[in-house]
Amino acid sequence: MPSTTLPFTSTPMDQVRLNLIHYNLWNNVTAHAHGPHAYLSGHPREKLVSTDPDEIRKEWIVPRLLKDEKLSVQEINEWFETIEKDEGARPARLIIGIINDDGTVVYYFIHDGIVKPRQN
Repeated sequence: MPSTTLPFTSTPMDQVRLNLIHYNLWNNVTAHAHGPHAYLSGHPREKLVSTDPDEIRKEWIVPRLLKDEKLSVQEINEWFETIEKDEGARPARLIIGIINDDGTVVYYFIHDGIVKPRQN
């Protein structure tokens, strides 16, 4: 029986990829490796934020270990530029998947620029 996923390794990319596929039930999760700017793309099963458009759109996820060095604005901008170069359009946001020492993955949005706060 053929496998629908790539072989598992313990890299941050694979840990976040498997978490998205098996725990969060995302579809079409794909790894993109471009030197130091490796990232994932995929489609969530449902809208991530209530203010998102009705159609499910492609999201970009950058895996990081909690113990990695601090992020810089320059590094975050390089992620946006790499995705823009690969996809043909600069995303409005990306998601950082932070992996704790115990294997827990927590996701945060990083927006490209200033975003108006949502109203409750």
